[in-house]
Amino acid sequence: MHSHSLPGKSSLLRAGQVAGSVVDDASLAFAGSAAVAERCDLVEFRADALSPAPERLTAAMQSCPVPALLTVRSHAEGGLAALSLEARQDLFQRLLPSAQLVDVEIAHLTALSGVVDAARQSGVVVVASFHDFHGTPDRSVLEDLAAQAMAGGADAVKFATTLHGSADLATLAALQESSLVPLATMGMGPLGRVSRLLLASLGSVLNYGYLDQPTIHGQWPARRLRDLIQELKGE
Repeated sequence: MHSHSLPGKSSLLRAGQVAGSVVDDASLAFAGSAAVAERCDLVEFRADALSPAPERLTAAMQSCPVPALLTVRSHAEGGLAALSLEARQDLFQRLLPSAQLVDVEIAHLTALSGVVDAARQSGVVVVASFHDFHGTPDRSVLEDLAAQAMAGGADAVKFATTLHGSADLATLAALQESSLVPLATMGMGPLGRVSRLLLASLGSVLNYGYLDQPTIHGQWPARRLRDLIQELKGE
């Protein structure tokens, strides 16, 4: 099991938390240092983007001073390597003991049900995610996806969609504000940065920033995002 004692699930899903994403060797080294805690509340380790051996990734996750979120993103939803389902499953199973949270796409909850079951048995928070790089689906579609995610064993749901205008942002805002389950929402594209501040203010539980370089258009640097969210809260 992870060297840290596992915090309660609810404390890992507080509104306004900032996740710093690790997608390269430079940020991987930084993620294991005490300084990372000044930039973000948890660290997302993107195993699909990192080339090092699993042992190095395990060591970085275990030395990380804030909770570790494990993601092995599918290529279809923005993964940086075209990993087979079997390769992803293997990485998940190897790295899961070093994680406090794990991200599995809603589309793969069934195919990766072994990963979800193992996470639940270990007390690891399961975040079920959906990414749309073309637009923002109707609210009813997103609500159906969220219900599907919770039925598939998720503790929280993450939606990242592309915003083409204020109507798309309004869709995510209304969804976030009315959600009865722990929800993380974020926009991509030119309105991405604005959306991340608004949605964090409305209760988004995971708000992603970058530690050294953005992974998608619309991200803030993690530390700046955390400072701004706290300013908006009046902290």
